[in-house]
Amino acid sequence: MQRMVNGDLMCYVTLVDDSGQTYQSVGATFELCANQSAYLNKRVNLTYGTVSVNDCQSTEPCGRSRRQTLITQMQIINNANSCSRGTSAGYLPPRLQVGQSGSSVHVGNLNLRQQPGVQGRVVGVLAPGNTFRVLEGPACAGNYVWWKVNTGRTQGWVAEGEPASAVYWLVPDPISN
Repeated sequence: MQRMVNGDLMCYVTLVDDSGQTYQSVGATFELCANQSAYLNKRVNLTYGTVSVNDCQSTEPCGRSRRQTLITQMQIINNANSCSRGTSAGYLPPRLQVGQSGSSVHVGNLNLRQQPGVQGRVVGVLAPGNTFRVLEGPACAGNYVWWKVNTGRTQGWVAEGEPASAVYWLVPDPISN
């Protein structure tokens, strides 16, 4: 779930599927928009239903309505389960954990993004050898496993590695007891 906006007739949402395809202005109930903080930037399962919608584009009652198929329910998917299925689901098995420190072993800069996925706006970079602390994740998008990290200077979502070549770009610090 990328964006939710209340409109005159319904709530309009922007969705991004696992392959990175964006769907804009998908209709949903106003109740879902009222709880948008619970769904934004989360992986969700959608339930559609036929709902009676006011057919007037104003706040004044006009007495006209129509039946419309809208998203009526959203259920947050536990991202860890889908990412942790690893290569059978098209992802590298995650090796990082929330709260853990790590470093970049990539030969070039890795983009830090506002949201998980290659469509997310770039907010910074993680240079080779830089360290970070994991804040959130994993989030699965476009066959990449994404983690929200803090580098000490900025924070953003970064992909853990390249599933096609099975190469990890991020490594966890050894956990010492």
